[in-house]
Amino acid sequence: MKNFMLCLLNVGLLVCGQLLFKLAARDNEIGSLSCLKKLILSPYMIAAITLYAGTTILWVYILTRVPLSYAHPIQALAFPLVTVCSLLFLKEQIPSHRWVGIGIIVLGALVAGR
Repeated sequence: MKNFMLCLLNVGLLVCGQLLFKLAARDNEIGSLSCLKKLILSPYMIAAITLYAGTTILWVYILTRVPLSYAHPIQALAFPLVTVCSLLFLKEQIPSHRWVGIGIIVLGALVAGR
């Protein structure tokens, strides 16, 4: 159970990182080197990169404890969670066919994670 919870923590951190990347992208464009520098130095981007660095360390720790074939399907839960968070926090519109795909991902993660 502890390993499963670590995997879920990793998923949650990945989701947060994706939201931060989107917030960084929303406030910036990449049309020149100065725009790229502004993006890289934005607080959202710095937070996202820092979070992803920590998440990568957590992922490697998880892989020292469980088989990749167990942990990786759980990571697939990041896809539906990012979509739900995009809807709730970023007010993005999600078409119905995408919800069907997300349902398939969740079912697949549940089957593979057993």
